[in-house]
Amino acid sequence: MKVQKKIIRMSAIALAIGSSGAATADDIDRDPILNVNEIIVVHGEGPTATQASTTHWSIDEDEIKALGAQSLDQVLKSVPGVYVRTGGQGTPRVDIRGFKTRHVTLLINGVPANGAEDGQFDPSVIPTSQIASVEVSVGPTSVLYGPGGAGGVINIITKQGEGASGLSGRLEASAENTFNGDISAASSGENWQSLVSISHQQTDGFPLSDDYPFNEIQSDSVRANSDKEIDNIYAQGSYWLSQSTQITANMSLRSGEWGKPSRDGSGSGSIKFERADDYDARTFQLGMAHKFNEMFTLRGFGYHNQSDVVETQYIDDSYTKVKQSQDGRSRVQGGNLQFITNYGPAGILTGSLIAENQSWESTTSKPEKEEKSGQKSRGIDGSSSKSGGGNGSGNGGGNGGGNGGGTSSFDDSGWLYTLAAEYQFQDDGYYGFTLGGAFHDQERVKESESDYSGQLSGFWQAFEHTRFNAGIARKVRFPSMKNLYSQSSGNADLVAETSKHFELGVAQELGASTALSLAGYYTDAENYIAKDIAGIYQNMGRYQFKGVDLSLTNQSFDDLSLTFAYSFLDTEDKDAFDGMGALEYRPRHQLRLQAEYELAFAMRINMNLERIMGQVYYEQQKVNGNKVWTDQSLADYTLLDVNLVQPVLDDKLELYIRATNLLDENYYQSDAIPQAGRQVFVGINWQL
Repeated sequence: MKVQKKIIRMSAIALAIGSSGAATADDIDRDPILNVNEIIVVHGEGPTATQASTTHWSIDEDEIKALGAQSLDQVLKSVPGVYVRTGGQGTPRVDIRGFKTRHVTLLINGVPANGAEDGQFDPSVIPTSQIASVEVSVGPTSVLYGPGGAGGVINIITKQGEGASGLSGRLEASAENTFNGDISAASSGENWQSLVSISHQQTDGFPLSDDYPFNEIQSDSVRANSDKEIDNIYAQGSYWLSQSTQITANMSLRSGEWGKPSRDGSGSGSIKFERADDYDARTFQLGMAHKFNEMFTLRGFGYHNQSDVVETQYIDDSYTKVKQSQDGRSRVQGGNLQFITNYGPAGILTGSLIAENQSWESTTSKPEKEEKSGQKSRGIDGSSSKSGGGNGSGNGGGNGGGNGGGTSSFDDSGWLYTLAAEYQFQDDGYYGFTLGGAFHDQERVKESESDYSGQLSGFWQAFEHTRFNAGIARKVRFPSMKNLYSQSSGNADLVAETSKHFELGVAQELGASTALSLAGYYTDAENYIAKDIAGIYQNMGRYQFKGVDLSLTNQSFDDLSLTFAYSFLDTEDKDAFDGMGALEYRPRHQLRLQAEYELAFAMRINMNLERIMGQVYYEQQKVNGNKVWTDQSLADYTLLDVNLVQPVLDDKLELYIRATNLLDENYYQSDAIPQAGRQVFVGINWQL
């Protein structure tokens, strides 16, 4: 692959950095208000007023290691209210409180990482070797994140050289030529720090459960077209010009290819044979922060995210005859500037200006069909065709081929602007609130659209061990480039989605080292964008989400940590036909039990047990000779993951064995798309 030569060069650099980092600096206290990686302003110790007054989950590096997670999607499975589902595209999707991935804002060190094409992201290409912590905010989140985020906001804080091991790595293996590995080198000085990380993931495919009923489409124990290979290089650094001024830089390069496992023929949906044959992505960020005095601080960053992917649809499962190929490029670039005024005991006011350019360009090509003897050449639509055609841009169009083939191209972009202000107040931790408002404007080819968002939330520490929080918010999500301009499904007349959020929560210490977190929420979404029966994006109407997220933790036993989480979700399409009110593929019940125990000889055991229940979907069936939509249910399923870790050599080396889906459950997260059966991995973690 293109990135392999880069990996060899970067590996040499990483080793050089690791071997030369003997003179590392001790941890130095830095003012958190200068931390550009955090969009929400942090000042002093403890949670901010924004974090304390909304539902916020944080997963640190130790918890990630305990889970044995190799990529971001595996980490997010442990968060209440989050459902990681793999559907027809073969890519894990992150749904939060009933909203889909395109309604979730993904940030990496505060930088937007959603794609410009459809507003989604692939969490499986982000390795945990780069992650220091994952911050998940749901409900009435801050306006400083910009538009979107109706489901929630995920901010990945990457590792830094300060306080990290000079050289560390991981290597694990499993059946079907499955290997995951990474190496990281870190170093720091009095005024600087840096880290380089390189990772590689590969597999020939994942195994199916022994209970899977084989058929003509899926006749092998390894899932057809489920191979994957990803290479990733990450580098970051920061330099303190003074105690009041910091500059930071981050870079990420990714490349790979993978298959998209299709339906297995057990349902009524069509079977497709698709692959991502060439994937290249790059991210660059440059940030700065300067504290003028105790009252005024300026910070911000510029960024460039670009992904190129060649997606190919084949005629059959031989994956040799091309039906259609699309070479697409998604680009998101812009800047975020924050001016912070610290009034001390009177609170903090943050003003933010965000300008972002989103562009998507693609070329779709179809090979010419073989012409039979004595038959006229016909166009794609079945009419007689002539050589030639027009070059389309923005609204479809194409360069027609003579025998049903040809190319069509798309190239368009738009600007998205946000002007926001947020005020945080906190009174010695007893109570506090956050008030924010933002104005958004999206420039389009046809016409621009403007809208606003707002948020008000607060908390009250009623008793020493009891804290209440409540919040309301109005959020806006503008249509993506694909929603507006896709040649096959776009609709330039779409308007922005809006959603209203209400949340009430309590955090309660119950004694005996037991803590309870409970949040109830109600969300009303209007002009929700989805495809209609004809496959065209439309503003579908009004969706309603109601639910409860509960988390109960206990550490009353020595060396044993227990967590029980439960999420209830009720969804409704208020404008649906009778019998189709519930929304598809949203679990009504999610239960999870996680336990971690350390044995006398230092072995750590981590168990994660989850139960998913109550998913529905709709399909067309013939009733009395007519096609009608009928509701179907996916079978409930239970998954058990176990991770055993044994430290040796004074914790410089760890040997581990982990098993996913230990019960070998045969389960589905989408109609006719079976998921992985039992997998066992063995590996090592090491550090110098």
